[in-house]
Amino acid sequence: MTEANTSESGPKPTPAKPAEMPADVLEFIQAVDDYKRIHSRPFPNWSEVFVILKDLGYQKATH
Repeated sequence: MTEANTSESGPKPTPAKPAEMPADVLEFIQAVDDYKRIHSRPFPNWSEVFVILKDLGYQKATH
């Protein structure tokens, strides 16, 4: 491990390449990018992320 890749909290995560990401992760990334483009927002807030998740079909699991 190089010093540039370490910190007090541990190594920095290495960004995955799209070919290494699961399909659901790529779908989420695309949905966020679409939302940002449609709504002219550089970053969605947490409420907007929740809307994106719900639009993708997220439902809270019931036990």
